[in-house]
Amino acid sequence: MSIQNLVVNGSFENGALPPWVGQNATVTTQFSHSGFWSARLLGGAVTSFIAQFVPVDAGEGLEFLVSLAKEGFPAPSPQVQIQVSYFDSSFNFLGQGLFLNIPFNRLPIVENNTWLEVYQTTTPAPAGSTMAFILINTLPQAGTANVIVDDVALLDVEGGGTGPTGP
Repeated sequence: MSIQNLVVNGSFENGALPPWVGQNATVTTQFSHSGFWSARLLGGAVTSFIAQFVPVDAGEGLEFLVSLAKEGFPAPSPQVQIQVSYFDSSFNFLGQGLFLNIPFNRLPIVENNTWLEVYQTTTPAPAGSTMAFILINTLPQAGTANVIVDDVALLDVEGGGTGPTGP
């Protein structure tokens, strides 16, 4: 059995966002869940996001993981949305694999070295799928904290059928 992380630079350890694309997003060494780097999504009255296309095969069910925290106290965390959407080779939308909403003020404080570790299973990629689009975004709300993102993974488990049961 092999486990492959389809996300490239999910821990931001190359010190830059690419191949992620982003808006109101930077990398930082100020905080990290593992390694030295993480991504910072600006809070406040702006929409901030990071996004990446990754290859998938039709029928695959995937495991999505990410570690999130808010920067600063007493500012509340903004609402955070996480999506995994499936597309074909012509970038036609085929279906939603995951839509997760983390409500306002639900993220722990990164300065306390506490993180929300998200583990979710996607629905299988529909027929014709060749790629998944991962989007992690904040919703604008004045007075909210920056969000720290680290260790993003979309795991594909291949092979390894069930073995014999019993002795």
